[in-house]
This record gives sequence, C-alpha cells and structure tokens, in this order.
Amino acid sequence: MSEFETNILKMIAAELYFVAGMNASREMYGKSYFSLGVAEKAAVDQIVLGAVGANFQAITPEMLKAQTSQQVSGFQAPLQPGTHQS
Repeated sequence: MSEFETNILKMIAAELYFVAGMNASREMYGKSYFSLGVAEKAAVDQIVLGAVGANFQAITPEMLKAQTSQQVSGFQAPLQPGTHQS
C-alpha cells in the first residue's frame, strides 16, 4: 500500500470518528459537540472511543486469523551448549 493510500485511509478514519462524535453528541445531549462543556465532551469522547474500540476488537481476530504465523516470537532463553530447541 502506498503512502498516499495510507494517508487517504487515515483521513477517512478520522472523518468517520469525527462524525461518530457529532452524532453521539446530538443523541446524548441534543446539541452540537462544539457547544458542549468540558465534562460533556469528555463523556462523548469516551463513549465514541469505547464503541470504536469494541468494534475493532470484535472484527480484528477474524481478519488477522489467516495472517497468524506459527513461528515462535519474542525473546528466547539462551540454549545451553549441546542442547537443542524442540
């Protein structure tokens, strides 16, 4: 994927997050996000972030299952001379 395509996807994701916040603000308080107080904005931000995070966690395992490598990863304990890793 090119840098241009990555930037387009980032822009679309940002726009969708913004729209979700605006819609949540209207649903929760009946007014625009920009007219909310600090506590109200924090509540809307937390709700939207929670919803986006929950949706991401719900779909990610299925999308990444085919990409999962069976190789060992991370730090490995050093092997003693004359032993082999099974």
